[in-house]
Amino acid sequence: MADYRRILSIAFPFEALTRDVLLICLSNIIGAFGEGLYFWVFPLYIRSLHADYIQLGLVLSTLMGFAALVSIAGGLLADRFDRKKILILAWTPWIFAPLIYSFAENWIQLIPGTFCWGISMIGLPAATAYVITSVEDKRKLTSVLSLVWSTYSLSYIFAPAVGGYFATVIGMRWVLRVAAVLAAVSTGIFFLLHSQHPRKIREAHDERLPKAEEGKLLRKIILWTLFLALASFFISIGRPYVQTFLSESIKMSEIQVGLFGSIYYAGITFIGIAMGRVGDRWRKSGAMAVCLLLYVAAIVPLFFVTETTTLMITAFILGGSAILGSFVSSFVGTIAPRAKRGLWVSIPQTFSAIASLIAPYLGGYLYTFSPTYAFLISVSAVPFLAVYAIVKLKD
Repeated sequence: MADYRRILSIAFPFEALTRDVLLICLSNIIGAFGEGLYFWVFPLYIRSLHADYIQLGLVLSTLMGFAALVSIAGGLLADRFDRKKILILAWTPWIFAPLIYSFAENWIQLIPGTFCWGISMIGLPAATAYVITSVEDKRKLTSVLSLVWSTYSLSYIFAPAVGGYFATVIGMRWVLRVAAVLAAVSTGIFFLLHSQHPRKIREAHDERLPKAEEGKLLRKIILWTLFLALASFFISIGRPYVQTFLSESIKMSEIQVGLFGSIYYAGITFIGIAMGRVGDRWRKSGAMAVCLLLYVAAIVPLFFVTETTTLMITAFILGGSAILGSFVSSFVGTIAPRAKRGLWVSIPQTFSAIASLIAPYLGGYLYTFSPTYAFLISVSAVPFLAVYAIVKLKD
């Protein structure tokens, strides 16, 4: 049995998982299934509310814009107050986002829902810091973080296809209302967590870094943050329009677009877990470079492939490009002082959200002229970023 557990631990960091981390995983699975019922086909829903491509980009930009505004505040809160309470309070607006979407009569009425979704991101630094603090073996931190966020995408493997089917049967508005119920259940699971008070943790460890050393680490984090922001910017020019392209240019049905999304999130889940192990055993920057190249490998076929089955294969590869943030969070969480862990983790999340705020609007403008322009600009800088990650970024 000991040999069996040792072999299993090579691929799966089960020994580093605590009860609270497993509860967060369960919350992810339930909440993500609800969100996944509609989120992948959400651009198609926005288009159905009489939005053009630029207005579609504007809605997606506001979604990330509200998230960008709250990340730093969320980091500060995560370093001062009980992270359990922050998670409960932050996730609560998430429940109302799909409800508001379900009653919208035009694309402008979606904006209050994007505010609720964005404000819920105030809990993301707390969730990340909660997991990081709960993992005692920091050598397995990347694996555990990748696994935690992969449980979120695990539900998305099934949800988009199910959501696409039910949208044709009961309509998207009722799908959105079911999503709100599942978000409420997901939020309720947080009541089962143990409280995690960062001040008590600081007192127990009494960790104080010299100012010079802390400044050196902060500069390193800023470099990783700018890299993630740049990568997020270019990827977010094209990726939000993949669903629209499949629906309008390839003529996929809503169910087929949902199936594409399910395969995409299977890529996030399984490639995410595998790359997490690569990041722990080799280099996080090297694993990030691989993920960036997967984005190129997935987008380029859109220029010349029109066969639906072949494009489904690219969906899995595309999913592997969506896990860059977990590598940066695990790196920052490893080197950040305990007293400032929530704040430091929120820095890359904030800049990534800001990049994702600007890029979809630019993508929508380019897509208006031609989908080729949006996708070509999106992949243009990614190979150079992959090379930079290998050569310059140091774990």
